[in-house]
Amino acid sequence: MDKIEIRNKRILVTGGNGYLGKNLIEKLLSMDSKVFSIDIQDLSLVEKVTYFKVDIREYDKLEEVVNIVKPDIIYHLAATLNRTRDFTSAKEIFDINVYGTINLINALTKINYERLIYSSTSEVYGGNKVKVPFSEDDNFVPASPYSLSKYCAEMSIRTFSEINKKNFTILRLFNFYGNDMPNSFFLPQLIEKLKRNIDFDMTLGEQKRDYLHINDIIETLLLSSKIETKNEIFNVCSGVGISLRELAIKLKSSLKSKSKINFGAIPYRENEVWEMIGNNKKISKIGFKENINFLDNIENE
Repeated sequence: MDKIEIRNKRILVTGGNGYLGKNLIEKLLSMDSKVFSIDIQDLSLVEKVTYFKVDIREYDKLEEVVNIVKPDIIYHLAATLNRTRDFTSAKEIFDINVYGTINLINALTKINYERLIYSSTSEVYGGNKVKVPFSEDDNFVPASPYSLSKYCAEMSIRTFSEINKKNFTILRLFNFYGNDMPNSFFLPQLIEKLKRNIDFDMTLGEQKRDYLHINDIIETLLLSSKIETKNEIFNVCSGVGISLRELAIKLKSSLKSKSKINFGAIPYRENEVWEMIGNNKKISKIGFKENINFLDNIENE
């Protein structure tokens, strides 16, 4: 992708201490952007960023910060990633992912920003009633309270933007991997055990997933702030799937690990999505290109 000039932009990143937010902020700072970060933690994980401790469920504090920052571009990344299928957790998930998003867009009503960029998820597709590769205009039923909350947040942004004549871009991110990724994700857990020659328990691994490297995700976030196309939804994915079983076997071999991978030691989730592979034709038309094969990157660490 071509270099994107955003040096003079005031950029607000919600969820700035998350893995995606931290990597995005570091990239924006390297481009001399004026970056402001919001997160629920006490301190920023990135130096040289203007940081505000804010819980997006608290509207008054959020509105105060938005009016201080007066952003040109907003990257809304803040969310809870609780992927439980248990609907008793739905209220907390919706409080953060849906009502937190509604708080943000309400706080932005009087701000003349250029674009709100929302990081949604491939999980909104659900999967079992939709044939892969998933396309942006597919009909679907989300598979969990989390995926339902992200879809409701998408719709909130779209409706608000239509009413208030605001610009948005929604990015449905598929799976991704990068260095220093938290161990709450499958791949970092697997890689850590393989490198330490510790046995690893997992499902049978029949699920297929579509991975990108974190650097390509960040480049796409930057691209989305510059493109002329507005008020659109894009899949961010490679378009190629790999089963978790095949992935685990390849990594064990490439890392020369002595670990035993115990396939089937963990049961599948209820309402498991067996294939989560995206169609990336739409975003490719506006300049997206996969530059780093995530698997090669892991093997070359």
